[in-house]
Amino acid sequence: MTSADRPGVPAAPTTHVRGLIFLWLFLAAFICYLQRSTLAVVAVPLTHEFGFTKWQIAWLFNAFLIPYTVFQIPGGLFGQRVGARYGTLACIALSLTGTAAFALAPALAAGTLVFVLFCVARFLVGVAQGPLFPINAGLVQAWFPPRRWGLMNGLQVMGLSLGAAATPPLVSQLMSVHGWQFAVYVTCVPGLVLALLWWWHVRDTPREHGAVAPAEIALIESGQRPAVARSFEWRQVRRVLGDRNILLLTLCYLLQNYVFYFFMNWSFTYLVESRGLTILQSGGLATIPLATGAVCAGLGGYFCDAICARIGPRWGFRIIPMIALPLAALLLLVAMRTPSAYVAVAALAGVFGCAQMTEAPSWAAAFWMARDRASAATGVLNAGGNVGGIIGTFLVGFLVTNYGWAAAFSTGIGFALASAAGWLLVDTERRVAETP
Repeated sequence: MTSADRPGVPAAPTTHVRGLIFLWLFLAAFICYLQRSTLAVVAVPLTHEFGFTKWQIAWLFNAFLIPYTVFQIPGGLFGQRVGARYGTLACIALSLTGTAAFALAPALAAGTLVFVLFCVARFLVGVAQGPLFPINAGLVQAWFPPRRWGLMNGLQVMGLSLGAAATPPLVSQLMSVHGWQFAVYVTCVPGLVLALLWWWHVRDTPREHGAVAPAEIALIESGQRPAVARSFEWRQVRRVLGDRNILLLTLCYLLQNYVFYFFMNWSFTYLVESRGLTILQSGGLATIPLATGAVCAGLGGYFCDAICARIGPRWGFRIIPMIALPLAALLLLVAMRTPSAYVAVAALAGVFGCAQMTEAPSWAAAFWMARDRASAATGVLNAGGNVGGIIGTFLVGFLVTNYGWAAAFSTGIGFALASAAGWLLVDTERRVAETP
């Protein structure tokens, strides 16, 4: 009989500190995507003001994406070494610096040099945000039981999708009144507030947080729970990189991310140039697919956990991507063929929703297979996924310039179908061997 069952004996107090920890994780994802997605909106006035070509805009996108990809693995291991409290705080501070520097660049230079400064500023933001999600993967693993990993990842993806969704209407409205530089500066303010809150409240594990009651620690540590590694070892990465199923999962994520980065980088431009909408119209309509993706990301996490609990991890992680990605391919075809701008937006909303439903299964599968090496495994996963973003960003710019938007959409259809097929080969029941 527990104390809760005996008359007159109060139950052990339960705290909910993990809820606040998740709120800060959610806001970190929201704010970072607000900052990184701003370029997708200000690309239109930059093209007019500085005469940038599509190819130069693609380079600005990839000035972020290349360091973002490169720093996934080393940044994740750095965060695993110093902990999420210090690691994420460093990411937030450097991201603020790069974002402010982007707005400041035209005051410092002109001509070719201003383009170089824009690239340097975006490079800093990429370096800052590259480690963010691998570092915070370890925080999710430490603060939540395994049966909630899918949902927590899905809700975190909801945060980044909502950040991306908030960007077009917010930035387009601000820059229509005050100019694009003012709009970029405004996106720095919430990051500064979050940095202070993060320092004040976040700790790397529940046992390090003075406000967490023993009952909450017991709840968090229930189930099949590995200890979170706190060592900086490249052999962890070699072990993960040598695992067939992690590599197959990463390949699927790479292919899927072509669809994701089409929305992050090009959907606003597509609505203005191909569908003939104004900047303010596009700012409102571009939010619909991104907001739909946010809702679907949370649903994907919820259903992933439920399916895995019912039928096990092998098919539990596979089912959502194998249904959602072919559906995304079909809706891309609809968006490409319809003459109506509004039907196209609705179809694109469905595409992004389907793509975002697969995020939680991908990340939770990496958690599940890598046990205590979540930062290393998700660093590999996200690095591979962003290689897809780099390829896709250049490829879309090239295809649109030379062959039109239909060619870019067709390529996305092929990538989505290939990603769905790849999930058949991923066996999440085979976990990564322990590092000797």
